[in-house]
Amino acid sequence: MEVTQSRLNRSDILGAAASGLCAIHCTLTPLIFAAKPLLEGTVGEHAHGVGFWAVFDYVFLVLSLAAVWYSARHTSHTTIKWVLWAAWIVFAIGILGEPLELSFGKWLMYAGSITLVITHLQNYRYCRNAQDGNC
Repeated sequence: MEVTQSRLNRSDILGAAASGLCAIHCTLTPLIFAAKPLLEGTVGEHAHGVGFWAVFDYVFLVLSLAAVWYSARHTSHTTIKWVLWAAWIVFAIGILGEPLELSFGKWLMYAGSITLVITHLQNYRYCRNAQDGNC
């Protein structure tokens, strides 16, 4: 089965969008939880890594895994392939380490997420400009 250029481009767009949304989610979450007691008039302890809100982390992790797997599998650019996987591993360690309260977990999530966005966009551009159609 031949892989079409548009199908490959969709995985990079999905990966960049999921990673970007994750970065926005991770940035806004502390603000939302900080504002909640003020808005409700109650003071309580809120954590990002528990309950319904944490489900988003795992949704982003699975979406980014699918996008990385598909993009890395079909790109002919070796460096992009390795950076995608390395960024996803950093991203996953950050997310999965959050319940363990790793002090650097959030930084790993941000670094992995931003690197995934940039690398997916680079791969999208690389594949779009590939003359031989062998991306």
